[in-house]
Amino acid sequence: VVSLFILNRNGSLIYSLETQASTQLSSNDKIRLSSTFHGISAIAAQISPVRRSGGAFGFLQTTGIRSLDADTFRLQCFHTATLMKIFCVMLPPYVDVEPLLRQVYSHYSDYVLKNPFYELDMPIRSEAFE
Repeated sequence: VVSLFILNRNGSLIYSLETQASTQLSSNDKIRLSSTFHGISAIAAQISPVRRSGGAFGFLQTTGIRSLDADTFRLQCFHTATLMKIFCVMLPPYVDVEPLLRQVYSHYSDYVLKNPFYELDMPIRSEAFE
């Protein structure tokens, strides 16, 4: 995993982490990447030929881009029930990082949302979450 991004339900970048120093992006590039992905994912959800099944829990099914594979990288996304997007960028060899993204969401729920000083949709500034 090269980079990890967390977007709120509006598509705003609230957290980013880069694990390799050689691929440092500027703050503007991170915001541009995350907002572009949010828009493309929303469009993909609208034009997808696969429709959600109805029922009482149909709203829990994810919509949008789950994985985007290219020759040189892979972008994998986890869509939460609260409409957040947690996605990462990986270099080859590719592995499924869905469990890692779910664990990040679990840590977000435990360490960020339970912080009485955190306001929803604001950037994450928690040492416990890091």
